[in-house]
Amino acid sequence: MGRFSALAAALPVENTDVPDGSAEAFMTPLAAVPDRIRRLTRRTVPDPARLERLSQVGIQRPAGPLRTSAIQRAALVQSHTREMDEIVDAKATRILARYLYDEGLIHGEVDEERALIRSSVDQWLYRDDLFSIRAQRTYRTFLYAAGRVLYPNQFPEPQRSLGPRRKAVQPASIATASELYAIAPQLPELLRKQLLTILDLVTGAGLSSAEIRRLRGTDVKPLSVDDLHTVVAISIRKKGVISRVVPIVCPVRGQRILDRAREAGDSYVFPCFGDKMPRNAVCHVSEELVERGFRGFNTAALRNRWVAELATHPGVPAAMLLAMTGIADLRVLHDIQEALPDYRPADFARTLYNLSGELS
Repeated sequence: MGRFSALAAALPVENTDVPDGSAEAFMTPLAAVPDRIRRLTRRTVPDPARLERLSQVGIQRPAGPLRTSAIQRAALVQSHTREMDEIVDAKATRILARYLYDEGLIHGEVDEERALIRSSVDQWLYRDDLFSIRAQRTYRTFLYAAGRVLYPNQFPEPQRSLGPRRKAVQPASIATASELYAIAPQLPELLRKQLLTILDLVTGAGLSSAEIRRLRGTDVKPLSVDDLHTVVAISIRKKGVISRVVPIVCPVRGQRILDRAREAGDSYVFPCFGDKMPRNAVCHVSEELVERGFRGFNTAALRNRWVAELATHPGVPAAMLLAMTGIADLRVLHDIQEALPDYRPADFARTLYNLSGELS
């Protein structure tokens, strides 16, 4: 505990030193008095399931009330940060919990509002060269993100240079999905279920790899639409909140996903071992296919084929396209222009002529 005793008397903010200029991108004048913007409670958590998941992490500290409190408070703070991959999320929570535990040893209790003041965080990070430069940067990233939840003025967003926008992946060929569906019966049971889940969700509702990994059984429900047959509604979440709902209208795809969702319950729709979803779970399926002598696939390319087909369907307005796909703007269509029809002025004229009665 002696190596951490300096935390008992926090240094003035303006005197905080950072070695080797490794945190220069983060250093800005800090407020003399902490300016907490809100008190964190379970009610302020955007995604209760995320809080519950993060509360299960463990840390290498002596068992007891202090460790339990450190984990619980770390999970509460971390669940207010930006959504991230579950494995990285758990790692960030463990780092934060270790810090809160060490800081709590000085005062006899865990208090994130006291511990996450910038000067205290920096003292723990840069004490006695205990961490390698690489570990120090990783810890700083996670702890600063946690501190930003309570004290955004003390932990401003790092300045990052904006590089050129990454262009969208070109759409897969029209035949790609059919070829992959044909492979499925030849695969072992788990791999077959994984491939079918990916294909059904991408070609049926346009989910991305990350959205497939996060989808839970409770996000899939039947939906009755007028006098049509029952379709399956996929609720896609962002930061724990439903950002869009996309129906799967194909009866075969929809029923297969609905059956899998009922089997999964509140767990993941994508079949996997254990309670944790690997970050490369979807990519691993493609790699497995290649190892078995089959063709692999790019999920983004499959999704963009779905986007291209929606964009060229005359019954899909641009506003509906944006709402269903979740894309921020129509620049993605410019990126995949080669996969779109080559419209001529005469095509424009016919369309505008047909609309002239509605627009006049």
